[in-house]
Amino acid sequence: MSPFKIRSANLKLQKMKAMIYTLGIFLFLSCGQANKKTNEKNEASASTELTEVTLHIGGMTCAMCVASIEKGVSEVKGVEYVKVALNDSTAIVRFSDAKTGMDEIKKAVEKRGYTVKSN
Repeated sequence: MSPFKIRSANLKLQKMKAMIYTLGIFLFLSCGQANKKTNEKNEASASTELTEVTLHIGGMTCAMCVASIEKGVSEVKGVEYVKVALNDSTAIVRFSDAKTGMDEIKKAVEKRGYTVKSN
């Protein structure tokens, strides 16, 4: 093997090591940021009072109805969780009292063309 090829191979190896080292630092730093954001979110969630309600919804006939209601309600600021069931026409909604209320959630359902029945 010629000296030029050996030198070229060593240079490529050094570049590869530098790239791996840089990538490792990047991953280490980005994972730390993700954990920090998750911790901040968990602390913020713990400090707010969440309410869970079951709504009885009229007018649902198919899976697209379920998806539409879930999408509409989840877009309301302060809603943490939405699960709609077609078989019994209910929606379980978990939301922050400090950020939203039942009126906004009902409006989101009605905006999609469905009704919220009284319990």
